[in-house]
Amino acid sequence: MSTLIEKHTRLQLLAAPIKKVQMGVLIPLLLIGVLFWFIPSLRQTGLFTTFALSLLALGAAVREVIRLQVLKQRLAKDVYRKTVLKVARVSMIGSFIPILPLYVGTIFPQYAGISFTVFLVSIIVAYLIVSRLNKQAKQLDPAFVTMREIERYRK
Repeated sequence: MSTLIEKHTRLQLLAAPIKKVQMGVLIPLLLIGVLFWFIPSLRQTGLFTTFALSLLALGAAVREVIRLQVLKQRLAKDVYRKTVLKVARVSMIGSFIPILPLYVGTIFPQYAGISFTVFLVSIIVAYLIVSRLNKQAKQLDPAFVTMREIERYRK
């Protein structure tokens, strides 16, 4: 019962700041994306997709860094170091790794099929690693709150 109370308390403490961070990063990214959509040279060359995905990866990394700052203030240092920090590092790396094969596929069109396959596999691997780390974090700290739970939390 105390685990459920602590988990609910963490959700209440973390949901508002994390949702502000998400909107604070997402809205400027969308505005920049819309602006660049109207630059004809980016659309005609096909660079818009590459640029947009790079921008989204950068936004994901910024969101993770800000989320780490919020969680560092609100969680015990031991729990933070063993759980949240590991998950955030893998999430940040996982958001940038798929961009590399995408650039390779753009620069070398003959390798576009292989590049796309590596792109998909890297996304799946990052998802699996984050899921495994979240399970380990739940074992270490039963009141651990994942990003999915924070995003779904309604106050």
